[in-house]
Amino acid sequence: MWIKVVILLAFAGILLSLGSALLFLMKDQGDSRRTLKALTLRVGLSVGLFVFIMVLIAAGVIEPHGLIPGPGTPPG
Repeated sequence: MWIKVVILLAFAGILLSLGSALLFLMKDQGDSRRTLKALTLRVGLSVGLFVFIMVLIAAGVIEPHGLIPGPGTPPG
């Protein structure tokens, strides 16, 4: 259950950072570096979330499903 909470919080942080970057871009008119900082934070959160999910898969905590059919699964 805690894994879902962490993933949802990361997604919320990514969306908030993206929204704040848009707001800074429109408001500042290129006079500050706040847009760059917000987008850098978004990229960092995205990479961190990806790495977190890959570590959980490698550790066997979560299992990917639905993308590649397993053996004995009929096509289509």
